[in-house]
Amino acid sequence: MFRTNLKIAWRNLLKDKQFALINVFGLATGLTCAILIFLWIDDELKYDKFFNSDERLYQLMEFKAGDESTASAQSSGLLADAVAKQVRGVDYAAAVAPPDWFPQYTLSADEKNIKATGQYAGKDYFNIFSFKLIEGNKSQVLENKNSIVISDELAQKLFGQTTNVTGRPVRFDQDTTFFVSGVFEKVPAQSSQQFDFVLPFDYFKSIKEWVNLWDHSGPLCYVLLNRNTDIQIFNRNVADIITRSTGNASRKVLATRFSDAYLYGLNSGKAGDSGKIGYVKLFSLLALFILSVACINFMNLSTAKASRRLKEIGIKKVVGARRPQLIFQFLTESLLLTLLAAAFALFFVSLLIPAFNQITGKQISFHLTPDLLLSFILIIVATGLLAGCYPALYLSKFNPLNVLKGKIGSSVGEVLSRKGLVVFQFTLSTVLIVAVMVIYQQIQFIQSKDTGYNKNNIVRFSAEGAIKGKETVFIEALKKIGGVINASSTYHKIVGRGYNHSGMEWAGKEPQPEIFFDAFEVDYDFVETMGMQLSEGRTFSKKFGNDSSNIVLNETAVKRMGLKDPVGKTIRRFGKDVQIIGVVKDFHFESLHEPIKPAYLFLYGGNTIIASVETGKMQEAIRSMEELYTKFNPGFPFTYSLLDEAFQKQYESESRVSALSRYFAGLAIIISCLGLFGLAAFSAQKRRKEIGVRKVVGASVANITAMLSTDFLRLILISLIIAFPLSWWIMSTWLQNFAYRITINPYIFIIAGISIIMLTLFTVTFQSVKAAMTNPVKSLRSE
Repeated sequence: MFRTNLKIAWRNLLKDKQFALINVFGLATGLTCAILIFLWIDDELKYDKFFNSDERLYQLMEFKAGDESTASAQSSGLLADAVAKQVRGVDYAAAVAPPDWFPQYTLSADEKNIKATGQYAGKDYFNIFSFKLIEGNKSQVLENKNSIVISDELAQKLFGQTTNVTGRPVRFDQDTTFFVSGVFEKVPAQSSQQFDFVLPFDYFKSIKEWVNLWDHSGPLCYVLLNRNTDIQIFNRNVADIITRSTGNASRKVLATRFSDAYLYGLNSGKAGDSGKIGYVKLFSLLALFILSVACINFMNLSTAKASRRLKEIGIKKVVGARRPQLIFQFLTESLLLTLLAAAFALFFVSLLIPAFNQITGKQISFHLTPDLLLSFILIIVATGLLAGCYPALYLSKFNPLNVLKGKIGSSVGEVLSRKGLVVFQFTLSTVLIVAVMVIYQQIQFIQSKDTGYNKNNIVRFSAEGAIKGKETVFIEALKKIGGVINASSTYHKIVGRGYNHSGMEWAGKEPQPEIFFDAFEVDYDFVETMGMQLSEGRTFSKKFGNDSSNIVLNETAVKRMGLKDPVGKTIRRFGKDVQIIGVVKDFHFESLHEPIKPAYLFLYGGNTIIASVETGKMQEAIRSMEELYTKFNPGFPFTYSLLDEAFQKQYESESRVSALSRYFAGLAIIISCLGLFGLAAFSAQKRRKEIGVRKVVGASVANITAMLSTDFLRLILISLIIAFPLSWWIMSTWLQNFAYRITINPYIFIIAGISIIMLTLFTVTFQSVKAAMTNPVKSLRSE
C-alpha cells in the first residue's frame, strides 16, 4: 500500500508540473528561511552557556534602592573582595575591568610588536570562568602583579609557539614588563567576553586610585556560588553589602545569572545593551510565519485542486477504500513533496550560509550533527503533516455518490482554505513590510540625529609609549598636519559610559535619590575638537591659567542638581572644591536606547588622542598621522579607529535585524505571491468555460480580467484592514526600546498597502489576461 501511494503521489506531481513546481519551490524557500533562522537562534541561545559551572556563575548588579529597573553591571572595584569576605555561599569572586574600556595595547617580545585586546581581572577569574588553560594553574596565574595570561593565538604571534612560554617576558606598551604565567585557548566565538590577554586586577588598582573608592563605579563583579547556595537567600544577604561598607543606603546589589546576561541585557555594562532575547523571539515568530505561509500555499493549492480528484476519491470509496487509507495517501503525497522541498532547502542553505554569516556577523557552520539532524527531521515531518493534514481531511470526507454524480460544490472548509488563509498570508506580508519600513526609518533616525558633537571625521588612537607624558607636544605637532582641524586627548571612550560616581556635593543637594555622574577626563581643546556647543560659560583654556580645579557640566547634570545660574558656583568633588566654569549642551555619549545621563568634564588629559579632520582629507591626514606617530613611537604599530564607526557599532543588532528583516520579508512576500499565482491560475482554469461564454457574448479582455481579479483584491483589502493596527502595535512596542525614536507616520501604511495591492494585481493580472485572451473555441469545444 505504501509503495502504491508513493507511485500515485509521484504521478500526480508529474501530471501537474506547474502546481508541483510552485509547491516545491514555495516549501523549499520557507524551509530555507526556517533553517537559517533556526541556526541563528541556536547560536544565540548557546552564548556563554559553555562554562562548566554555568548554573552557579553570577554577575553582581548595582541598582538604586527600591528601583531594580536601574540595575547596572558597573559597580565599585572593592565589591568583589567585600562579597568574598562578608557573604556566605561564595566560592570565588573577581572584579574585572573589561576590554571595551581600553584601546588595543602593544605587546612586545623578541622584537615583535603586536596589538592586542586585554582586560584586568581578579586572581580567581579562571576559577570562575572555565576558559581552558594550556599552561598554568588557574588558581595562581593572576596572583602576582607582574603576571600576564595570554591566548594561544597571541602566544603564537609573540613567540612562534603555544607551549613552553611560561615565565617568558612580555613588554607592555614598551613600558612595563610582565611575565607569562599561563596560556589559554582562544576565547570561543560564543563568548560575550573577547580578549587576547589578562592582567591582574591588583595591578590595575595600583595604577588607578579611583578603583579603590566605593564612591566610584565602573568595574564588573562576578561570583561563583557554592553548589548548595540558594540564590534568593544569597541576594537577601548581598543586597546591603555596600550599605554595610559605606553607610550609603541608596545603593543595593543583586546577583543575576551570567549566562542570561547576553540574552537579557547588561552583559558588560554597555550602554543600551538591552539583550538579544527580543530578537530571538522576533525571529522565532518570523520563522514560524514564513513556514506557515509556505504551508498555507500548499493547503490552498491542494484544496483548490480538489475538483480534479473527486472522481478518483469517489471510485476508491466505492471499491472499498476507507477514509484513513485516503488520508494516509494524501499525507504520503504531502511528505513526498516536503522531502523534495527539504532536499532543495539543504542545498540552498549550504549555498547561502557564507552570505548569512556575513550579514549576521556570526561564524555558523552548517553540519548535520545528530541534534541538528533530529531537529531538521522534526521540522520536515511537522511541515509535511501541517501542509497535508487539511487537504487530506478535506478531500477524504466526500460522499462517493455525490462525488460520482458531480454534486459537490464549494464547502465552508474550501472557502476558508482559499480565502481565509490567503487573508492570513497577506496580513503577515503586510506586517513584515511595515516592520521593515519602521526599522529602516529608526536606523536612519539614529544615524542622522544630532548627537551634540561631531562624530564624523574624528580619528582616535592610543597615546602610548613615548607619547605618554609628552601628550601636549605630540598634540601640538598633530595640529600642524594638513587637514587636521583640531586635536585633544581623553580617557573617555566618548561612545558608551566611562566610569561614573556619586562623589559630588553641592548646596541644596537632596539625600535621595543618589545621582551618579559620568566623568569625562579631557585635555584642552576637547570641546572644540568634538564640535560640542556651550550653552553658557566657557570651556577649558590656557588663557585663564590652570583650569585643573574647574569643571564643565552638561545640561542634564544642571537640571538634576537643581542649579540656577551654575557658572561661577563652587561644588565639591570627592571632598575638594571645584568651580563650574561652563555648561555644555547635552550630547549623547550612550546609545539612543538610553536617555542622556548627568555628566561633567574635568581637565586631566587622557590615553586616547582624538583629532578632527577636514572632509575629503582623511586618507592624506591619516598617512601624516602615522608618520608623526612612528617618529614619536618607534616600535609601536600605528592603529586607529573612527568615532562614527564606533557610534554605528552600538546599533549592530538593529542594523542586522533590519537587513535580515528585508530579506526574510521579501521571501515571505515571494512565497505569498507564488501561492496567489497558483490560485489565480487554477481559478482561471476552473472558469475557462464561463470565460469562453462571456467572450462569445461580447465581454472584453478588460472585463474578464477585472472579473477574475476582483475576488482576490477583496481578500487583500481585508488583510490590510487586519494588518495595519496589528503592525502599528508590534512596531510601537519595538520602538519603546529607544529613549529617542521616530513617530510611526501614516504614509508607511499607505505605501505598504499600495505595494501589496500592486503585487497582487501584477500576480493575478498575468493569469487573468492569459485566460481572457484564450480562444473561446478551445474553451467550449467539449460542449
